[in-house]
Amino acid sequence: MAKKSFVKKMFSEIAGDYDKLNRIISLNLDLRWRKKAVKLTGKRELVLDICAGTGDMAMIYAQDTIPPKVIVLVDLSPEMLKLAKQKLSEISTKTKSLFIIADGESLPFQSELFDGVIMGFALRNLENIPKFMAELDRITKDNSEMVFLDIAHPENKMVSKLFYLYFYKFVPFFTKFITGKDYAYRYLPSSLRIFYKQKEFIKLLNELGFQDVSYQNILTGIGAIYRIRKRLERK
Repeated sequence: MAKKSFVKKMFSEIAGDYDKLNRIISLNLDLRWRKKAVKLTGKRELVLDICAGTGDMAMIYAQDTIPPKVIVLVDLSPEMLKLAKQKLSEISTKTKSLFIIADGESLPFQSELFDGVIMGFALRNLENIPKFMAELDRITKDNSEMVFLDIAHPENKMVSKLFYLYFYKFVPFFTKFITGKDYAYRYLPSSLRIFYKQKEFIKLLNELGFQDVSYQNILTGIGAIYRIRKRLERK
């Protein structure tokens, strides 16, 4: 099964347990990390929450002190977006939310529409990063900001050993117990194992032509927040 089809099937099947698992696996830190990422996005008018899942990133942004006017949530999984829509409907905010089932590598939007992009814990799920980034470049305005939050590779050796023991041994066992679907969270650590280290991912983005690319580690690299601006020159 192609990665994209597998990811869609997997997240659709675990949608109901997704938030609970995130809180438990991250020791309830993932919401704090999401808030940090949203703060780095700054004041924006029209924001795309790509690979939006159950809407945690959008919900936090919509409740920010300076929320965007509109957040468009895009995901491949209808089940995940259904949960996101329910969650956004239950909070008090001036931000309008739109929900669209779509592929991040082929977005149904006009060019230069958004002035901000957020994404939480989805980089490792992408099938074709160059194609994905080309689409984000196409649909964003000049001076737009893209902020991606994800699990990463600890750069401290001691933390790395402890993290990998936890992430590769405990997480698959625990998530199988919760969901009854061991394949889903065997995928989670395996997807990180083959994903770029932080500096490697920054190098890739530079090679793709993006400027002002940077990252900051969370807890020495257990997580990372990437900040990306538009290309210097459109190819």
